[in-house]
Amino acid sequence: MNMNPRCLFLLPLLSGCGGSDSNPAPKTPDLPGATLSVAVSDAPMDGVQSVMVAFRRMVLTPVNGDEAHSIDLSRHRVNMLDYQQDQAYWLLEDHPLPAGRYHLRLEMEPGSGDQGSYVDDHQGRHALGMGRSELDLGELDLGSGQHHGFTLEMDLRQGLYHDPEQGYGYGQHGWRWVDNQSMGHLMASVDETWIQGCEADNADLAAEGGVFYHVAYLYPATTAFEGMDDMALEAESGKVLPIATAYVHQLYDGSWGFGMGFLPEGEYRVGYSCLGHLDQPETNEGAESGFAFYGDGGTVAIDAGESGGYQNQHRCGGQGGGGPGHGGRG
Repeated sequence: MNMNPRCLFLLPLLSGCGGSDSNPAPKTPDLPGATLSVAVSDAPMDGVQSVMVAFRRMVLTPVNGDEAHSIDLSRHRVNMLDYQQDQAYWLLEDHPLPAGRYHLRLEMEPGSGDQGSYVDDHQGRHALGMGRSELDLGELDLGSGQHHGFTLEMDLRQGLYHDPEQGYGYGQHGWRWVDNQSMGHLMASVDETWIQGCEADNADLAAEGGVFYHVAYLYPATTAFEGMDDMALEAESGKVLPIATAYVHQLYDGSWGFGMGFLPEGEYRVGYSCLGHLDQPETNEGAESGFAFYGDGGTVAIDAGESGGYQNQHRCGGQGGGGPGHGGRG
């Protein structure tokens, strides 16, 4: 994305009153404003045909107590499955704002009947509920004469859940708010021997039809294999929740791979399992569930590149990446 500063200069206008020898004091030129761009993206997920999120508005409240800026987003209805990995949908592009420090809040429209957000699955269309219809994005400094770009990575695989009685809902976890200038993307491969070995070792735990759901999990680099937790609202004692997840798919050439987009630059560690169908986003899966990690994909460094968005490559298993760690359940 281009990060060109956009400046607006206001020239003081001098005027005189008829017959008067006095001139008004010149105005102090206003400082150049800032511009803001905001996009949304999603992590790859399976099991549904569409997840349509309807947005309401973004509210930027100056921390100095000035009047809040409310930006109408009601025309934006986004199928998040169309914007996965390194793809994103722009909610705002080069929106002008006074320079300063703001508190940001993004409001969405929960589903109700045929209105608002919804999910399409094999059983039809369902309203998408939200415990809270807004995300608190924290505080942000908009520098004078500068352009700022951010992406909200919603990661529906972690945040989207289904309750037999309440239907679909989007929880307040799993999402990331990322500065586009200091983020990169991860494009990784998984060795086929891991795919085959995991399925063979867990043949009795396959989903309906003998299908396995291969998933990659991303953690802080210091996370040990034994410390990798599954998706949940809270981590088990001594374990670490994943920062991001992504389904591992077989590609057109027969190889296996996955992508994770909009990751803050830094070092991470990758875990792998073929039992993603047993991992529910709102609960910890104990030994009785059968869920287990199969492989330690090793550490990966995410580089943002010169202006953000660099595509980083990694290999899990085989030659050049990952390590053992599979074997055993629970």
